[in-house]
Amino acid sequence: MILLDDLGYTDLGPYGGDAATPNIDALAQEGLQFSNFHAYPVCAPTRAALMTGQDPHRVGLGSMEGFTAPGVPTTTPGYRGTLDGEYTGIAELLSDADYSTYQVGKWHLGDAPEQTPRALGFEQNFTLYDGAASHYADKLRHAPREVEPVDTVLYERNGHPVEDLRDDFYSTHAYTDEMLRMIDEGRDSRPFFGYLAYSAVHDPLHVPNTDLINQYLDRYLEANDYNKLRAERIDRLADKGLIAPDIATRWPVQTPQWEALDPGQRRDLAYRMAVYAAMIDDVDRQIGRLTQHLKEIGEYDNTLIVVTSDNGAASASRMVYTARPGAAQWQDEHYARVGDVEAYGLPGSYPTLGLPNAQVSSGPYFHTKTTVFEGGTRVPTIVKTPGAGNEGRTRVIDTFTHIVDLYPTFADYAGVDTESAGPLAGDSAKPLFDGVSDQVGDDEFGMELFGHRVYREGDWKLVYAPALAGGSDTYALYDIGSDPGETRDLIDMHPEIAQRLAEKWEQYAAGNGVVPAPFEVVGAAAPRIAELMYSIDWTE
Repeated sequence: MILLDDLGYTDLGPYGGDAATPNIDALAQEGLQFSNFHAYPVCAPTRAALMTGQDPHRVGLGSMEGFTAPGVPTTTPGYRGTLDGEYTGIAELLSDADYSTYQVGKWHLGDAPEQTPRALGFEQNFTLYDGAASHYADKLRHAPREVEPVDTVLYERNGHPVEDLRDDFYSTHAYTDEMLRMIDEGRDSRPFFGYLAYSAVHDPLHVPNTDLINQYLDRYLEANDYNKLRAERIDRLADKGLIAPDIATRWPVQTPQWEALDPGQRRDLAYRMAVYAAMIDDVDRQIGRLTQHLKEIGEYDNTLIVVTSDNGAASASRMVYTARPGAAQWQDEHYARVGDVEAYGLPGSYPTLGLPNAQVSSGPYFHTKTTVFEGGTRVPTIVKTPGAGNEGRTRVIDTFTHIVDLYPTFADYAGVDTESAGPLAGDSAKPLFDGVSDQVGDDEFGMELFGHRVYREGDWKLVYAPALAGGSDTYALYDIGSDPGETRDLIDMHPEIAQRLAEKWEQYAAGNGVVPAPFEVVGAAAPRIAELMYSIDWTE
């Protein structure tokens, strides 16, 4: 299980991206490419669902990093921001079935003894507990912690704190090294389950290969009008048959007009895109190391490999992490190269992708991480099933699928009964992967985040979001089949469908411990949240 962080829908080669991803391309060519796979809009809820098979509210992750629905305190069951409640980790199930279990990379589910990878069944782990960090050996947090260690993140290996990292540490490379080591040390008669959770491409955008940055910089400095970049990606998706030509799209309301940007701002965006593309290129190379090693030890054809993202592309500036008093000053001090465009990607820098670039990354799908629109939840997903593959012919899967379906899918491939884990939020996708079914469970799905709401029934999607987050301040109804860009609100034409889906959302909420925040309360908080989430931290 390879989980990338904040990767947008169009960022990989099979989805029309600019970065070179030959190793992921190769997985797609002999496997499955999903056009309608979804995660939750932010990372921790997605990771909770992946590890427990539950709706995030059932296991304490209805909130994240102290952000909840307005008026819902983090002491509320389901909103504590770390694992809580009743659940069985997927690694626990697989360990009981005599699997070796390995976890490497970002965790973001809590660091209390009962919340660790080892507590959830992983026999080996190399873990970043925090939600974001410098990708280098300095271990810097994105903002100061209120308790020790204040400045640095928490790393752990097999239950023991890692105080110091190698001088040449870079997260993407080190995580791959750790997973390869675990696989080699654990080689015996048992099968293994590996969960490799890269921090890439989460901000701060860091990559040590300056030649790679410069390679992409030449491309983006020459042409980085985000209107054209987005149109090019949409055209490539259409050429691949993943979307219909001439799809209707829209931009977040905070997106500046390209013509209004000065040369320095345009250059700034080009540098951000170059580092981002270099990070994607680099992580693809590391995935190539992993797949090549599996071939060398004779396990590649035996292995189910899933590559996906925890949510859509991130639009927030670094200021989203500086809401607490003193945090902005701390960040300026500890990331001493903040504001130096030519240092983007290097230690001490803190570039973020920026809202316009993030919408380019989402392609035709509206908006970005933290929103319940398709750009926040529809993610690129490649699956290579065990066996000889498709002989170079990618099989495209258009079925609605979700991250909650992976837990029962892994159990199904392992031949493990999930009854002991209780009712799960998803269904096994193995019949779909194997080509004996064209669906996964039913096609209904409910969700809540930060007071925003979604209920899907087939192609109908009911959404509540504030206007500043792309919504209408009340319910809106979209036909995702004919309008995947979510540009036409059909609620006035089909009020009876909206009413039915609203009632189903209420049932979903009642069954999963969701607190329905009133629309007016969520709307009142929207200006401050939008200022943090959708502003651009231009360099001077």
